[in-house]
Amino acid sequence: METKIIQNEPFFREIAIRVAEGGRVRIRAKGNSMLPLIRDGKDEIILEKPTGRSFRKGRLLLVKLIGERYVLHRVKIISDNFIMLRGDGNLSVFETCAREDVIAEATEVIRNGKEIRVGSARWNLYRYLWPRNIFLRRVCLALYRRMLFS
Repeated sequence: METKIIQNEPFFREIAIRVAEGGRVRIRAKGNSMLPLIRDGKDEIILEKPTGRSFRKGRLLLVKLIGERYVLHRVKIISDNFIMLRGDGNLSVFETCAREDVIAEATEVIRNGKEIRVGSARWNLYRYLWPRNIFLRRVCLALYRRMLFS
């Protein structure tokens, strides 16, 4: 299978159009900021149009940040128009955006052909058992990476 490289802006613009029209979009994960739930280059993500339920703590949102930077991270804090996000694999980096910056919600992760759906027991294990404490998160990430890359 041939690999094509596409710049971020046209890629995510097309995703935004398809999702806004009600389509489901499947993309390959890139980056380690959502470890251990989403693995770089191995997992695929299903993106859908955000609903009222999408704007809740713990949901995974694809957002456009200032410039041409896009992230898929977990909602940590949400108010009327302000959203603070952080990747599960990040120790101290947070992003902020407005509701209008949200492109899509991740509703499934495909790993080895198996679906991990939002709200499923496996999804909630990643959400609730992953440490919020920075020190514990650092230790868990180090152990996870050692097991993954050994």
